[in-house]
Amino acid sequence: MNIVIVGGGKVGELLCSELSTEGSNVLLIEKNQEVLESLVDKNDITGIVGSGASYPILMEADVANSDVFIAVTELDEINMIAAIMANKLGANYTISRVRTPENYHSFSFVEESLGIHMMINPELEAAKKIFTELEFPFALNVESFVNNLVNIVSVEISEESSLVNMPLPAFRQKYRSILVCVLERNGDVIIPRGDVVLQAGDRIHVTGKTSDLEKFYRSLGALHRRVKSCLIIGGGKITYYLLRMLSHTDMHVKVLEHDREKAKELAHEFPKVTVIHTDGSEKSNLDEEGIHNYEAVVSLTGMDEENIVISMYASKCNVKKNITKINRTAILSYLGDIGLMSIITPKRLIANRITRFVRAIENSAGSNVDALYKLADERVESLQFNVKEGSKVVGIPLKDLSMKANIIVAYLVRSGEAIFPGGNDTIEVGDKVIVITTRGQLYDIDDILD
Repeated sequence: MNIVIVGGGKVGELLCSELSTEGSNVLLIEKNQEVLESLVDKNDITGIVGSGASYPILMEADVANSDVFIAVTELDEINMIAAIMANKLGANYTISRVRTPENYHSFSFVEESLGIHMMINPELEAAKKIFTELEFPFALNVESFVNNLVNIVSVEISEESSLVNMPLPAFRQKYRSILVCVLERNGDVIIPRGDVVLQAGDRIHVTGKTSDLEKFYRSLGALHRRVKSCLIIGGGKITYYLLRMLSHTDMHVKVLEHDREKAKELAHEFPKVTVIHTDGSEKSNLDEEGIHNYEAVVSLTGMDEENIVISMYASKCNVKKNITKINRTAILSYLGDIGLMSIITPKRLIANRITRFVRAIENSAGSNVDALYKLADERVESLQFNVKEGSKVVGIPLKDLSMKANIIVAYLVRSGEAIFPGGNDTIEVGDKVIVITTRGQLYDIDDILD
């Protein structure tokens, strides 16, 4: 597959790395020669120095013969112009990153009228993710499939948990429709088998229907309910989108924003929200605004380090749910286990979305990837396949399927109903199949076969 990427920033860099390792021919257009050379050296890609909105540059990149054209520069206008030009030149699919709220409201018009197949907004995706996290306040992370019909949530097993020393067969007997699909222990990540015994300190990723997960939480003594009060540090674009979503709830929300004009704009746009003009990275200001009294704290400043410190302090103040925006996740490896709960990385969210879009295009003639998420520090993939005619897995009981190692078929969704499969269940045409694996690079449901 021939892919052209415009922009070598955070998202462009991630896409170059991921899409080039998946066998595609990737060409990067980037104005900064040093950035371009660095990414070409790190990845198996080619590059052109220049603007993605330049007709001669697009001709030189042979955009007319590209399968996917992706514009992810820092400027919305450049991205939209580049994607529109690529579409007119003959690119099969075009994707544009759009970040500002003003352009966000034009999504449907631009997609329908100007030929951009997908418009993505990292801040909007991050806000959606945070909103979901607030729906599951006791989970460390939440990923949703098939319109939230099936979820994957991660929880940490405490010393006092009833799960300590529980063998997996006993877990399955007690929680019949919930599956432990990933286990993190002492830095290792495994797809667990029946001989595993859960231990204190383990982080487990479990999958199941929302109603079953609620019962699971209640059995552990955790009251599953939406957060009633939330303190947001930082009033940027993510906060704007998040407040729009929270405006339909009865949650008490307070925002701390150090920029006076930005604070005024938010207060005007969301009159039901308490917006305070103050520096939320200062401990004294957090104490003055009552951080101890909130059930959730969401750290969304523009500095990763500030967000980490704020979340660490919130945890010390016994805040139940801490959500931290971190763009440079590599810094976490230097810090070790510092007790952070839910981590939001906007570039990762949209890179995942683009990657599953590309995979779906590659497999449009057969079964394809409808959804893709990275778990356990990106060492595990959870994928949702749409099963079509001709698949080799159709009609064979799962117990008789010769599957590769380190793969679990977690759930089937058939006619809108989630099925927790047993060995006698079969995969049928039209099913959505949720697969968990540490192998990576599964492009088709048939790829699970040995």
